[in-house]
Amino acid sequence: MDTVNMKLTLSCVVCGLVLASSGEATLGQLYTETFDDLNASTRWMDNTTGMGLDLTVDPAVAKPMDTVADFAFDYSSVGIPSAPNSGGTTIGMKLQANLFSDAFGGFSVSPLTQNFTGDYVLSYDMWQNYNGPLDSGFNGTTNLTYGGIMTSGTVSNFPGTADGVWFAATGDGDSGADYRAYSQDRAVSYQVPGTTPEDDAAVYFADSRNNTADLYRLNINPAPDPVGDPFTGGVTAPAAQLSLYPQQTGAVKAGALGMAWRHHEITKSGDIITWSVDGFDLIQVDASKFVTNQPGGGNILFGYSDTGQGSSTDFNAQFLLFGLIDNVEVSALTAMDDADFDEDGDVDGKDFLAWQRGFGIDDGSAQLADGDATGDGNVNGDDLVVWQDQYNTTPLSANLAAVPEPATWASLAVAAILGFVLVTPRRCLATSRI
Repeated sequence: MDTVNMKLTLSCVVCGLVLASSGEATLGQLYTETFDDLNASTRWMDNTTGMGLDLTVDPAVAKPMDTVADFAFDYSSVGIPSAPNSGGTTIGMKLQANLFSDAFGGFSVSPLTQNFTGDYVLSYDMWQNYNGPLDSGFNGTTNLTYGGIMTSGTVSNFPGTADGVWFAATGDGDSGADYRAYSQDRAVSYQVPGTTPEDDAAVYFADSRNNTADLYRLNINPAPDPVGDPFTGGVTAPAAQLSLYPQQTGAVKAGALGMAWRHHEITKSGDIITWSVDGFDLIQVDASKFVTNQPGGGNILFGYSDTGQGSSTDFNAQFLLFGLIDNVEVSALTAMDDADFDEDGDVDGKDFLAWQRGFGIDDGSAQLADGDATGDGNVNGDDLVVWQDQYNTTPLSANLAAVPEPATWASLAVAAILGFVLVTPRRCLATSRI
């Protein structure tokens, strides 16, 4: 390729980077699902087997089981407010199991054709509903709602059967094990204290699976009266739900997740997989310590399961006993991007000039002052995208009016690079780092 064509090609590439960066996509976002368009059922797979277990005989035998996966459920119909990350909409995914069948089991769902690799975070909003009174729960209300990663996306994950790593909790706090971790290597859940070599892969930061442990009780739905009544939390049913179903009285047990929107994150960093709820790390699984079985793939999953064989005898359970998932997002884990190249507390045109001077360093030696916003040791179009995204993130004072708007700076960036490339003498190009 001759020098002129090389210059023009580089100019076009950089122009494309600048123009493409003006879109609305979130940096690092790999996947998102809000369910709001009512067509999510065409994008997800329901992995229901249709069979649970009859535990009244030994050994247990298969027994038909009912499940529900509603990918376009308007949860305002049962008095639940919009999730904090929904912007006012009230459409989500509803999961139910064993409403009528008296069979132990559950199921999971996964998006179609997804395969996430490397380090990433799965985040989602979850609401766990159950039929009250909330302080004691009706019979048959202790169910699990869960999310996970590293599944094939075609296997139903529930207690006893797994091909991925997933984390589950009860909504009512009425189990001896309200917080649980599962994997393809420990499909019956990791125990505390451990009972098998497989259990060495999991750490419960509360050193307990029960909602009464301090980590849960003091941080998740804490008690309004921690001295006089430390085990009754402050969460009650939404007024709209209580109006529709007067039985929804009382308060959820302290340390239990039910009857409130909770933000969950499952972070995969190398072999370490960490589950957090509302910013509190709860359980960690080390995939390097899997003993026998490896994960089935790179997809994500959400599921619902009973914790026992019996179903609720309450007629309203079919309307009130479920798990909700909304605002699913998978984002790549990246280094903290920083376009304040001169470290003066704002991102402005001077930082662009620093990037321009360093543009083309590709040997891994670049520093922040050279225009390396991503921390990879190089200065290229990725760093320009970060600069444009962060431009004017700290308001400028008296000089604000004199600073071009972001779109203007983008145009100047294109012009500057075009000028830089097109007028650079051939002898300089031969020794440059571009």
